[in-house]
Amino acid sequence: MSQSPTDRPASREVPDLPAGLGSSDPDAPVQYTSADVAGAAEVLRRAEDGEAELLLSLTDEQIAGLEGYERRQFTAAPWLDEHAEQRSVAAHVGLRALIAAGRVRSVIDAESGQHQWRADPEIAGCLVLRRTASGFTTAERTVQTEQGPQVHRLHYYVHAAGVLEEEVTALGIHRFTPLRSQQVGARLVSLVDPAGVAAGSGTPVRVRASALGASDLSQQLALTRALTVLTMVRTADGTVQQASVYATPTHVLTMEALDPGAEDPELEFRTVDATDLHALATVVVAGRGEAG
Repeated sequence: MSQSPTDRPASREVPDLPAGLGSSDPDAPVQYTSADVAGAAEVLRRAEDGEAELLLSLTDEQIAGLEGYERRQFTAAPWLDEHAEQRSVAAHVGLRALIAAGRVRSVIDAESGQHQWRADPEIAGCLVLRRTASGFTTAERTVQTEQGPQVHRLHYYVHAAGVLEEEVTALGIHRFTPLRSQQVGARLVSLVDPAGVAAGSGTPVRVRASALGASDLSQQLALTRALTVLTMVRTADGTVQQASVYATPTHVLTMEALDPGAEDPELEFRTVDATDLHALATVVVAGRGEAG
């Protein structure tokens, strides 16, 4: 006699997926299906025409359920970090919500005949793109508020056919938007210079990290309203570069350590205008899409 939906094993209704959909080892690379890869291509195709449009939003706990609550994440999960002791339960709840919405479903694998959990193409495509980029950039902006520091993050996953933006809010909402590489610059500039005060390029000023507090720059930096740290990673060789952008009431300054590995590195500060910021955005994001 066939089982009714209420008689099915609980594991089918509430999957325990510590390594994520279609995976068994949280330390091994994720294995994607041909349908997942096709979904990724379709996500990037959405950016070919028109203005940038939000594709989908997921919560921290939904991503943990999809990718595995024991799998290491390279993006922030601010809400889940505040509830770390409940990570497994939260991931289950997030995945249940996606199942209830019909965005994750149980299917029978054509080769093995076994039941497997699959996400819809939009979700699967975003998961592929965020794990297979040739390079990615994180822009982490910190703003001081009456409630304390508030952090807002943008992640850019660079592919030959386009860029996927993952915006992570302070509440742990992940918003995915496919972009053409030419669209990235303006979005990054609006993050690092929210008041639009960047104007006038200045002569670079260099100072040792240990001497920064006693320098003339310290008073100017004390007025910073938004500090954005840009981190650029090339996945092929693990190369990492960082730059910081300070937005004060009247100026925007960039800072880069000339020798990041030094015990007391020399820091180069430069006052920049909007053109300089767009050029910086091109270098740290669009310039890293040579590989697929």
